[in-house]
Amino acid sequence: MKKPVLLFALKCSVIVYFAACTNIQTLSVSASVTKLVTKGSWKVNCYSNANTDNTCNFKDYTFTFETSGNVTAVKDGVSYTGNWLEDNISKKITINFNKSNAVLNELTDYWDITAISDAGISFEKTTDMDTEKFYITAL
Repeated sequence: MKKPVLLFALKCSVIVYFAACTNIQTLSVSASVTKLVTKGSWKVNCYSNANTDNTCNFKDYTFTFETSGNVTAVKDGVSYTGNWLEDNISKKITINFNKSNAVLNELTDYWDITAISDAGISFEKTTDMDTEKFYITAL
């Protein structure tokens, strides 16, 4: 009878150990995106529109978000500047590239912040017709 209890306790200990030692920290959506997104450069790791994967449109872009509210996207040495703003109350981010580039214009809108971690941030918006999602990761 002691063996099953001991085995169960050992399994629980191993699970707790690995759960506590994980290196990925998921932050609550109530955390500010500004502190994280202004730390460095980012890339779009996933972009879908109406369940169609359009990530390849963003593959060569690098994004830098500044605390001043400017956002810069660079592709092949060409810079495109826009602005961004976080709304902590509604948990949204606004991105605006002023129609300077057709691909970047896909990001121009109000986005719900759906997940935040040290590794990346997920955004989503839903219209009457479809749902768009994108995920950025730190470089």
